[in-house]
Amino acid sequence: MASEKSRGEVGELRSQLMRLSGGGSNTEKIAQKRDLFRRLIMLGTIGQDMSSLFMQVITCAASDSQDIVLKKSLFQYITTYANANPDLMLLTINMLLKDCGEQDPTIRGLALRSLCSLTISNLTEYLMAPIQRGLQDRHPYVRRTAVMGVLKVHNFDAEAVRNAGMLETVRELLTSDADPMVVSNCMSVIQKVGAVHELLSKDLLYSLLNRIKEFSEWAQCQVLDFVSRYVPESKEEVYDIMNALDDRLSTPNSAVVLATVKVFLNLTLSMPYDHQQVLERIKDPLMTLTSRDHYETAYVVLAHFLVIAQRAPVIFSSIYTSFYCRMNDPSYIKDLKLQLLSAVADDGNAYEIVTELTEYVTDINEHLSREAVRAVGRIALEVQDVTGLLDRLLGFLELGKSKVTAETLIQMKDLLRRYPHIAEVAIASVASISPQDVDEPEARGAFIWILGEHGNHIQDAPYLLELLAVDWTSQAVVVRLALLTAAAKLFFARPPECQALLGSVLSSAAADTDQDIHDRGLFYYRLLRRSVEEAQQVISPTVAPLSSFAEEQSPEMMDRIFEEFNSLSVIYRRPSQAFIKDGGPSGTASETGGPITVPGPKANGAAMAAAAAAASHAPALPLPVDEGSSLLGGHDDDDGSDVLRPTSAANSHTGDLLVETFAEAVTAPGPASSAAAQQAPPVSDPMADLLGLSSTYSSPSPPPPPPSPQPPVLALRRDAQLQPAVFQQLWGRLQASPTFTVPLSATAMTAIQHRQQEFCRAVAGRGIVRVASGGNPVKFYFHAQPVSSTGRLLLEVLGSAQGLKVTIKAEDPTLAVSLQELFSEAVTSFA
Repeated sequence: MASEKSRGEVGELRSQLMRLSGGGSNTEKIAQKRDLFRRLIMLGTIGQDMSSLFMQVITCAASDSQDIVLKKSLFQYITTYANANPDLMLLTINMLLKDCGEQDPTIRGLALRSLCSLTISNLTEYLMAPIQRGLQDRHPYVRRTAVMGVLKVHNFDAEAVRNAGMLETVRELLTSDADPMVVSNCMSVIQKVGAVHELLSKDLLYSLLNRIKEFSEWAQCQVLDFVSRYVPESKEEVYDIMNALDDRLSTPNSAVVLATVKVFLNLTLSMPYDHQQVLERIKDPLMTLTSRDHYETAYVVLAHFLVIAQRAPVIFSSIYTSFYCRMNDPSYIKDLKLQLLSAVADDGNAYEIVTELTEYVTDINEHLSREAVRAVGRIALEVQDVTGLLDRLLGFLELGKSKVTAETLIQMKDLLRRYPHIAEVAIASVASISPQDVDEPEARGAFIWILGEHGNHIQDAPYLLELLAVDWTSQAVVVRLALLTAAAKLFFARPPECQALLGSVLSSAAADTDQDIHDRGLFYYRLLRRSVEEAQQVISPTVAPLSSFAEEQSPEMMDRIFEEFNSLSVIYRRPSQAFIKDGGPSGTASETGGPITVPGPKANGAAMAAAAAAASHAPALPLPVDEGSSLLGGHDDDDGSDVLRPTSAANSHTGDLLVETFAEAVTAPGPASSAAAQQAPPVSDPMADLLGLSSTYSSPSPPPPPPSPQPPVLALRRDAQLQPAVFQQLWGRLQASPTFTVPLSATAMTAIQHRQQEFCRAVAGRGIVRVASGGNPVKFYFHAQPVSSTGRLLLEVLGSAQGLKVTIKAEDPTLAVSLQELFSEAVTSFA
């Protein structure tokens, strides 16, 4: 029925076309033709095949060839069905070529556009002549169409376009054509063919800047993109360009404002003082865009604000109240504002910002509450007076909201990793929490980490961990891993109380079906059997406080995003090669954040699952474990049986063994461990080589030669303090060592100028402490104190175009060279 209806409609249309083709032409007849052509196109868009009416359509339109509406409908029809029917292609091309010579410029332009939209392999030979005539046409509409036709031909045959000199013609139109739309199309073609750097010159740039107000907002963005690719020859030229574009910062269009901001930032990137002035200049225009009710535009502008604030937080720290959340802000706007608040926080505004964030923590929206807690944690990590903000963060634990408590514990873990000295203040509040009240795996893992790392300050730490160890199988993998590590660390601090806990955890890890947990438990046990002292150095070493976290964006990543300012990279917060399909080579998923799948054997996991199933059927008997998976690693137990007991008796046995070994290590650390290792029988099982520990259970080998002596390293006190007045007295009295320069790029100098606190923290990580800083160009004064003496080392650091010029004065001049190397390493690492 549908096909018969279709045939009936096609037949009816054919008869109407034939009826309207004959006779003269009048207004009523033209109106009937328009309605008929409109019906034809409508039926074609819904999938009906109208190609059989091709000749009738051409004949019907021929009698009214000057009617623009009919011509548009005719061109749309014939280009649609000519591409689908090759037999009609030649007829279509001949008709379009004829119409390209019509007197009416609109028809000429429409015919040329339709001709360029055809898709055949040998189209180039038909397009070259009409496009070249169109580029010289007297009417701007035809020239606009011809310019875009150049891009069409370039996609087919780039060599033909260059040989015909079409790109040179487009460049001439770019500088001389009076029509702004023609110039806009020329810019689009040059950009898409990749000839911007080849054709861009000072004269071309200045001609575009002088006419920028004539262009549409879209074309203005194209002009600004051209300017961002241009490299000025002098500072005066930079100032001329910025003066010409200064009024573009006041336009209501956000795209033009952001494109202008990108130009200003790029032009002054190698000029630190002018770059700072530009940052001051762009604050008000960007804030104006964020104050509107167009939330999508506000989000884009705030995302660009965040990129700039991360590079120069000092510039925006005075307008932090502009980033407070409003009641009617969408959630995505609030999230971005919270990140901005934490980015611009410093010693002067941190408490006001945290006070505002505290109000958000009690919000009914759980997502906003967690983001507010996370923002407070980020601020506490960056601000010097962390103790004052710690009270606010600990107060969140008393709110009784599970989501807030979970996020607070996660932030407390990061704070303790960077500032271990606050443990005595924070532990009391953390210890009052019951493990059962923390139900999120990540938060429970953070809670367990705190118990293991600072359990010597928490009286009930072993017993809190025992509550979690009892329910081992129901815990998440991240919790079980944290529990295993925490039990091992706490054992070294409180062995009598943790012997049963560690034995139970190790036994549970041996039967765990997760490979990571099983391997870590095996690793810990073999370390303890070899030497408790060495195990303590591996499992619970003394580590320096962290200065940065792996989850944070690296400075290199931030610079790459800044280079792609005013693009999707700012929105996604990833370089373009991370989300553009052809943006980078395959196999770089680790750099872009994509997953990397590594296939591996599955036999071990199945074997462990079978062993666990066997254990569940015989809980009261000693559990034989596959020799390769045994925590004993081929060693004979004290009773002569190579078994691992999962019951409480096994836990007690393992605990006794660990305590005895720990006591032996305290009384006779070196020889006892070495003798035990030498007496160990050889192991042939391949699992004994897990993590490279086969030498622990193999036959003894000759001792390695003693290491060659290393040159002494300058060790500096991290807690050294010096009053500015004392610094000034010492500086006037001591003799200066030869001045040296740490060479840095302009980008690195700009980063140091605008991220002084972060730079000082990086240097302080080496024991070089700031006394004072500021100015433009930037100037720093540092001091350091060696661990082995009370002498002082003083540094004066001056910023310049070449890098940092450093002068050292030391009470012990022999240490100046070592301090120079240490400071240069710190600066290079930060840059």
